[in-house]
Amino acid sequence: MYRSFVILFLAFFTWSCSQFSNKPTAVAFHNVNAKYNAIWQASRLDKELQKKYFAERKESYNSILPIVLPRDSSFRQGNEKDIKELIRKASLVIDRHQNSHYIIDAYLLIARGRLYQNDLKNAIETYKYVNSLDIRPEALLALYEIYLQQQEFSSAEKIEEFLSENPLNANEKKQFLLLKAYSFQLLNEPIKAVAVLQEVQRYLKKGEEKARLSFIMAQLLSDNNQPALALANYREVLKNKPSYDLQLQANLAIHEQEGNLTALLNMLNDPKIEESKSLIYVKIGQYYYGKKDFKKAKENWEKGGENNPNKGELFFQLGGLFAKQMKDYDLAAHYYDSAATYLASNHPEYAKAQKLKKSWGNYSGFAKQISLQDSLLRLANLDPSALHALFLKQQKDTVKTVVQKTVAPVFTRRPFNADQQNFYFNNEQARIQGAIEFSNRWGNRTLEDFWNRRNKNATMTQAVASNVPVEKTVRTESLQEENWLKAIPSTPEAKLKVGKTIEESLFKLGKLARLELGENELANAALKRLLTEYPSTAYEAEALYILYLSNDGASKTAFRSQLFERFPGSYFKTMILKLENGILSENKEILAQKKYEVAFERFKAGQFAESYESCLFAQQNYPGSKLEDKIVFLMALSKAGLHETVEAKRMLEEFIPLFPASPLVKEATEMLKLINK
Repeated sequence: MYRSFVILFLAFFTWSCSQFSNKPTAVAFHNVNAKYNAIWQASRLDKELQKKYFAERKESYNSILPIVLPRDSSFRQGNEKDIKELIRKASLVIDRHQNSHYIIDAYLLIARGRLYQNDLKNAIETYKYVNSLDIRPEALLALYEIYLQQQEFSSAEKIEEFLSENPLNANEKKQFLLLKAYSFQLLNEPIKAVAVLQEVQRYLKKGEEKARLSFIMAQLLSDNNQPALALANYREVLKNKPSYDLQLQANLAIHEQEGNLTALLNMLNDPKIEESKSLIYVKIGQYYYGKKDFKKAKENWEKGGENNPNKGELFFQLGGLFAKQMKDYDLAAHYYDSAATYLASNHPEYAKAQKLKKSWGNYSGFAKQISLQDSLLRLANLDPSALHALFLKQQKDTVKTVVQKTVAPVFTRRPFNADQQNFYFNNEQARIQGAIEFSNRWGNRTLEDFWNRRNKNATMTQAVASNVPVEKTVRTESLQEENWLKAIPSTPEAKLKVGKTIEESLFKLGKLARLELGENELANAALKRLLTEYPSTAYEAEALYILYLSNDGASKTAFRSQLFERFPGSYFKTMILKLENGILSENKEILAQKKYEVAFERFKAGQFAESYESCLFAQQNYPGSKLEDKIVFLMALSKAGLHETVEAKRMLEEFIPLFPASPLVKEATEMLKLINK
């Protein structure tokens, strides 16, 4: 009887506690189980992961720190087990406690897990689903942060407006202000970001988070040319229990802001910060850079790059220093290449570094090609005896370099005790006496085979030592000289080919320098040499246009006049007019349309000269019209109709790179193939 009663009671209790029941007993049962079992365990995992994420962050102190920590894709790899457990625990609430009050909390924890996994798509969907059930500030703040990091400012602005109009608790208010300051930082409004961060500080206790925000405020103020306020905030960092790295960076920044070079040099002698010497050298370099002493800046930055964990950033700075200030373009190319290698893929400058690596790599290729071909032309002007003497000197210098690079082995004698003195090589006095006797009898001899031959032929010794006959060595040298001479252009055709290579490389180098690297001085040097040494170059029109872009004042006007005078029908003239006149009005677009229609009718009628003139008028009077590609293409067709093949070919070759998105590119390419045949 008692047993039956217990079974009946348990069955009734289980039925009344079903997750699909809305009875008070069932709801209370599932609330307790959800909150103090799955939710409690998942929340604890979430807090541990948050602390770990903050502790394991990798800061880049050479640039302004982001107010909100960026997503770290590598965090998932080392914490995958805990993240999966967090999602699993939170999912239990949804699977087993449908009628509890903690369903939304479970979804929020699952979304947090998705963020740790860097699964932004599913995280966003989960947060949106939460807001469809109930408006939760936590979900809105998370969406606000994601949209800001993805720079979807319109979506972020809508959430910001909603949050600012609704009540938030202290923690939510702090998070909202942090994200608002972060939005100002992303929009390049540093003073507004600082103002909001000052308000955030009221919600924070002393600790690393507050110290970090003080450091960011100092960086923003320093970058905005407010050194006094920046210095005050760097000092605030030291008062707020910073981490070791943050404390070191704040001290370095304080000394740099104060211009206290002595303090920075003294830090180099501190044995406690031996591992941070590279950072100190970087700051010393920045001090000299601010003083415009670029030579000392370079020396200290190079020392700072030896054992620096942020090599990529440092090499990126050095690339800029050598390109912009020191005008050493070869070293700039070298450092940009290193920056692209060492920068992490999630670094804000990574994409820019990769692009600069490619562009400066192309620069190195063109520069080396020009240098090589120049050398070949200089050698071509020497007589045979001078070339032979130069070859011998080159061979001698090569051997000398190899010998200098060969380091003699250094032998370290093993320490021995007094009992071993009877052995000859352990007895220092006996060894010295033996060396004196040897020297008296044989003289000072190098360590080599046949050392005891008093008179020996040096050539024979070398030949025997290397087991190579003298005759074979001479033949080899003769063959090397013959191959060396073959590379030197000796015929007019070979010299012309070398000249064409230099001409093309100079043009490509100048174009690259201006349009990709923004180096006007380098572009001017290459293109002016091109026009001086190759006055009839096919690249003249475009070279004049690039020189127009690379100069100011009287020089700019001179290159403009030269282009307009020599190439009145060139599209590069139109591009200058487009730059000067801006966007066409609607009325001018209509006039351009009418002029093009007239030109096309004349072309169909076989009036090619009149068609060309109409197109030229439209091109020069309505630059930048929507029909620009059609006008230029019709001009080329008109020239082909007049049997001016060379001019038609030139215009088509210009057309393809200038209008890559035009539907006429395919036809232009086919026409070029026909002309070339």
